[in-house]
Amino acid sequence: MDIDQLRSFDRIVRDGSFTKAAARLNVTQATISMRMRTLEQHVGGPLFVRGRKVELTERGTAFLPYARRVLSTLIESEEAMRVMDRGRVAIGTLRSLVAPLVTTPVAEFLAEHPHVELDIEEGRHREIAEWLHDRRIDLGVIAWPNLDPLLDPLEPLALFRERAHLVAAPELARAIGPSPTLQRIFEIAPRFVTHLWWQVTPEPILAMQKMARGTSLMTLEPSRALIERGLAIGHLLAPQIAADREFGRLVVIDPVDAPPIDRRSALVAGRPGEPPRPLAADLAARLVARARTLGILDTAREDAREADEDGAGEDASA
Repeated sequence: MDIDQLRSFDRIVRDGSFTKAAARLNVTQATISMRMRTLEQHVGGPLFVRGRKVELTERGTAFLPYARRVLSTLIESEEAMRVMDRGRVAIGTLRSLVAPLVTTPVAEFLAEHPHVELDIEEGRHREIAEWLHDRRIDLGVIAWPNLDPLLDPLEPLALFRERAHLVAAPELARAIGPSPTLQRIFEIAPRFVTHLWWQVTPEPILAMQKMARGTSLMTLEPSRALIERGLAIGHLLAPQIAADREFGRLVVIDPVDAPPIDRRSALVAGRPGEPPRPLAADLAARLVARARTLGILDTAREDAREADEDGAGEDASA
């Protein structure tokens, strides 16, 4: 039994496919199959039910947590060796939060720690969940609440809440008019664009998709281009459009007959249940300070904790 066999086993479980696992690991499918045959000989029986869909056998299900425990220990030891000579911090973040939330704290952090190796990766929630699972990153900014079965239960270091405004180009906003209803908006708007910002799409957005004459699911850059040209309307996050609103490039057209929509996210540690290492804790504190400046730090959790602490203090002094 060797580490390549365990990596291959874990990858097949995640992808549900020998072919996909081979592509992810940059090896041939024959190599993956050979590794699994050898591993199955070691554990005394088949780990997968082979077919159109690859599934774990009972033996495979029982073996999985032990394999992942070995992999986790190996990854942590490799990480410890990498940081012996110099500090290293890695963060993975939702793409939509790179510019408003992450850029400034990173610049400040590197100005104070010029010799630290700092890696930043951006992606969707599912990708960041995999990086957290693989212990590739020290900090993650993920969608919240966490519904991903790949991750252990997580306790956030901080929660963020951004208002998602429905916006339009000025000319299209004038045609729609002030204080618009949903019916008025979708009588005029030629297209409604949406984004993969949520693990579960909010009900108000699903309702708007049904009312729209045309819909598109897009990444941020093309959707902004369509909205700015008056070819579509869509939700953009408040920090993303602050300058556009100030200079009149975009206009908020939130409907009066629909509830406000927020996008929630969380800053989490790369090792659940463990406090971040000092350098990672420094960067985390800067991210929280930046979120507070932007007005997106969700203080409800902090207020509740402070209330609990105050109550405990009163009980102790009674």
